[in-house]
Amino acid sequence: MTKHNSDFPIKLFVFGTLRKNCRLSYYTDGNLYAGKYYTEGQLMISETGSAYIDFSVKKTATIGELYYMDFSSLLRIDHLESTSGEFPKSYDLDIAPIWKINDEGNVFDFSDKNKSAAFVYKRRNEPVKIVSGDWTKRPTPLEEIKKFLKKNDKNNFSPEDLIIYIRKYLNK
Repeated sequence: MTKHNSDFPIKLFVFGTLRKNCRLSYYTDGNLYAGKYYTEGQLMISETGSAYIDFSVKKTATIGELYYMDFSSLLRIDHLESTSGEFPKSYDLDIAPIWKINDEGNVFDFSDKNKSAAFVYKRRNEPVKIVSGDWTKRPTPLEEIKKFLKKNDKNNFSPEDLIIYIRKYLNK
C-alpha cells in the first residue's frame, strides 16, 4: 500500500551519515525522499568525528537531503542524534532555512526566493536557558510535535504548518 504525503508530515533535512548510501541511511528508509537541498552554513567535523553545521558562517552552503517522515521515524533519528552513544549527546532538534538544489548544480542562491524551512539537528553550541527556572518547562520540540500531531487531523495541516507551529513554540 502506498502512503500519501499526509502520512509524512515532518520535513527533516539531513546532511551527514543519514544521507542516501551513507553509513546510517537505513534510518531514513521508508520515508519520502524529496531530493537534494542545501542550507546556509559551513559543514564541519567535530573532534569526535561527527558532522555538524556552523550556522554562523554565511554565504556558504551545506548540501544534504530532504525527507518527509512520520513521527516514529523522527523518534528513531532523535534517539540516534541525542541519546545513543553513536554521536555526542549534543544535538538539538531545530529549524533551518533550506533551498532546493537547482538544475545547474552547485549554484547557491541564499535569497528569500525559493527558501523554505525544515527540521534539522543542530549542534548545541551554547547551553539552553530555561527562562522559567522550572526544568519541566524547558523547550522540548519533540514533545511539542507529538502534541501537535495528536491534536490535529493529518489531513488538515501541511508540513509547513507544523514548522510554523514549532517555530512559534521555540521563540516563546
